Parts: sequence; C-alpha cells; structure tokens
Amino acid sequence: MNDSNARGKGVNRMKFNRLPIGAIQVTAITAIAIIAFYSARAPSEEEILRSSSIETAPQKNSESIFVSAVALKSQEHTVEVRGTGSVVVRNSIDLVLQLSGRVVWVSETFRKGGSFDAGQSLLQIDPRDFELAVAQAEADRLAAESNYQLAKAESEAAISNYAILHPEKDVPPLVAKTPQLEQAKAQIASALAREQIAQLDLMRTDFSLPFAGRVIDSQAEVGQFLNQGQKFGQVFDVASVEALVPISPRDLAILEPAIGRRATLNFGELELQATIARVSPNLDERTRFAQLYLALENVTDIYPGSFFNVVIEGPRLENTMLLPEAAEQINESVWIVSDNKLKLLQPKFINRQTFGIIVESFDSGDGVILGTVPGAKEGMIVTTEPG
Repeated sequence: MNDSNARGKGVNRMKFNRLPIGAIQVTAITAIAIIAFYSARAPSEEEILRSSSIETAPQKNSESIFVSAVALKSQEHTVEVRGTGSVVVRNSIDLVLQLSGRVVWVSETFRKGGSFDAGQSLLQIDPRDFELAVAQAEADRLAAESNYQLAKAESEAAISNYAILHPEKDVPPLVAKTPQLEQAKAQIASALAREQIAQLDLMRTDFSLPFAGRVIDSQAEVGQFLNQGQKFGQVFDVASVEALVPISPRDLAILEPAIGRRATLNFGELELQATIARVSPNLDERTRFAQLYLALENVTDIYPGSFFNVVIEGPRLENTMLLPEAAEQINESVWIVSDNKLKLLQPKFINRQTFGIIVESFDSGDGVILGTVPGAKEGMIVTTEPG
C-alpha cells in the first residue's frame, strides 16, 4: 500500500511538472504576437509631431468668418439694353385690278416668296380691246377738234359780215356763234379725257407696283379672266420691313431720348444693324411694355416673323460702378465690409449687363462681399479675402 501511494504521488508530480512548461510556451507565443502587433501599429515620429501640432494650434475666433470681397471703383460706364424682338411689316397690300381682262403673261418672280423691283412688270392683261379703245378715243378727239375748227371758221365769217353791215355796233354772241364755239371746245376736252382714260387703261394691262417688294401670295395664272376689283395676290413693301422690340418702362427711361439710338440685331448666324425710328405712345395693356420700332439697314436676308436678340446702345453714365452679379443679395442689396464688420446697403440699380450690374456710385467701404454669407448680420466680424 505504501508502494502504491508512492507511485501515485510520483505520477501526480510528473503531471504537475508538465503543465507549467505548456503554459509557458503558450504565454510566450502570445506575448510575441502582441509585441509584433503593437510594433506594427506604433506611431511614427512624424505622426507624433503632427498630432502635437494639431493639439497646440490656436483656435479661430468663433465670431469671425472669412469672406470674399472685391473693391469697386466709380467711373463712366456705357449702358446696354438687351432684349428680344421680331420682324414685322408695316405695309402689306392685297392686289386687285382696276379693269377686267384675260391674263396673257405672268412673271416668274410673281410667285409666292418671289421678289420684285419697283416698276417691274408682274402680270399682263390682253391689251387688244384697250388698244382699240385708245384708237376710238383718239378718233373722237380728232373729230371734236375738226368740229371746233369748223365752228371757229363759221364764227369768224359771221363776225366779219356783221361788222360790214353794222360797223358801229358790237357783234351779238348769237351772231358770232359763240355758244357753238364753246360747245365745240367742250367736245374737244371731253374727247381728250376719254382718250386719256383709254390710254391709262391700256397702261394698266401691264401690271406693276411703285415699290420693291416680296410676294406673299399669288393667284394669277395665264388664261385666267380677272374682274375689276378681284384680288389676285398679296405683297409687301421691303422698305416697310422693321423690327419690333418690347421694352420695359424702366429700360426705356434709361435710353431717353431713345429715337436715333443704334442697335445690333442677332438672328443666329446673321447680324444686322438698326436704328430706333419710333416709340409707341402707350404701353401694351397686357404686358405693360412699350414698343420700339427699329429701321433696318438691310432686309435682303430676313423674313417677317423672324425672331432675334437685340443689344441697344444706351448713354454713357458718369459716377457709376460695375457690380459683380455674385455680389447681389435679396431685394437688390449688397453686403459690404467696413472696419472688418458687415454692413447691408441698397445701392440704386441702373441696368443689368452681361458682365455685371451698373449701379450708382456708393461708399463700398473695404469691399463688396461676393456670394452668400451664412448667418450674415449687421456688425458681424469678418476677415476678407481677395475676390
């Protein structure tokens, strides 16, 4: 029994001696892994220095923010009024004949979209009937002139005979055949008038217009019989083509006096020059805008109904500033910086240009703020940066 106990104690002693060795091995491996991990994650000297500088950097004043500002200068600026408009025609007419007849010829230019010159023949009516009328009227005139000569001869003979018989008396009108002579004169005048009418009708068989124009519509064909007063086409006078530009009362006031001011019209690829010729005397009831009528310098390549953008050259204004669009705040106001503090002003806006806003000169302090300022309020302390 003692031997058995001794063997048992020996076994236990052997187990007790093995456990510490395994635990030491595990602990050593774990320790090596931990050391390797923390060695890999250890901050570098640069990181330590950067961390130190962040912690020691001074804090900005919470009441001051950085803003972008630009200084403005008072000087002379040319105002330009911009807008849109359309091409209109002041004089378009319906074509009718002053006589009746059959069409025998139509010009190739007298077609829809065609162009014609002043006095150019557009259409011809069969002239034969009218040529005969002229010949008849001429014959009637010659007959009337012959009758007059006969009446005149008879009158002179009667006056001579009466003077022989009654040398001391005046010749009575009836004896002198004065009424017959006056009637013969009237017949000549009447015949001459009929001849002139016949000649005028003959001229009208060759239809033309006293202005250069374009054809809106043509309804005449060779062989067609046209009655007096019948419409057979529509044209417009190219000299009556003009540009119509709506304009607000505010912009119109800037342009005064508006008549005579130059303008540039842009039709896309085509650019034309124009001059303000007239201004409507009243505002449009619907838009509350006035109308500018511009005379065009060249209408060869444009058509009525065309739309365009327009730039009208206005006056040169002294004591004005050019305000960047980014400086505009609500209700046409601006923030300025004065002694590093914000101040809200409302300068007088004159006109908006493509490159800024022309305003009356004002005291802009140390500069005008560009863009919005979060939480901006009067007296806020700011630090400016060049705009």
